[in-house]
Amino acid sequence: MTAIFFRRHKQLFINLISASGLLTLGDFCAQFFHEKKTSLDDKRLLAACLTGTAMGTEGHIWYKFLDRAIVQATWHNVFKKVVLDQTIAAPIYTMTYIIGTSVLEGRTSSRELKNDIKANFLPLYIADCVIFIPVQIINFRYISKYYRVPFMFSISFVFNYFLSVYKHRRQ
Repeated sequence: MTAIFFRRHKQLFINLISASGLLTLGDFCAQFFHEKKTSLDDKRLLAACLTGTAMGTEGHIWYKFLDRAIVQATWHNVFKKVVLDQTIAAPIYTMTYIIGTSVLEGRTSSRELKNDIKANFLPLYIADCVIFIPVQIINFRYISKYYRVPFMFSISFVFNYFLSVYKHRRQ
C-alpha cells in the first residue's frame, strides 16, 4: 500500500525534496560562506527547509496547471507560460518565501511581517524576473514536465543563496 502511494505521488516527492533541499542548501551556503558563521542558525535552516517545502508544493501544483492549460511547447505558448509564471506565480513564490521564513524565524507580529514584505518584496521580485524569465523560457521549451520543478530549483540554488543573503543582510 505504501509503495503504491509513493509511486503514485513520486513527482510530488521529487519536487518537494528538490525545492526544500536546495533552498536549505542556499541558506547553509549563505551562512557559512558569506556570513562566515562558525555556528549555523538551525532555526533559519529549518525555516528555509519548510519554506522550500511550501514552494515545492506551489511549483508542483502550478506547473501541472500550466501544462494542462497550455499543452504544446510552441514558442508562442512558451512565452504565454513565462508571462503567466512571472505575473501570477513569481509574486506568490516571493511572498511565500518572505512570509514563510519570517514567521518560522520568529518574526510573527503584523508590524514585523509588514516591514519584511515592504523591505524585501519588490527587490526580490525584480531579481526573480531578471533571472527567471530566460530560465523559464528554457524550462518551458526544452525541459520535460516531470523535471520542471527540480530544474527550476537546481538553477535557483544561486538565487536561493542570494535570497538568504539579501533577506538577512541587516541581522
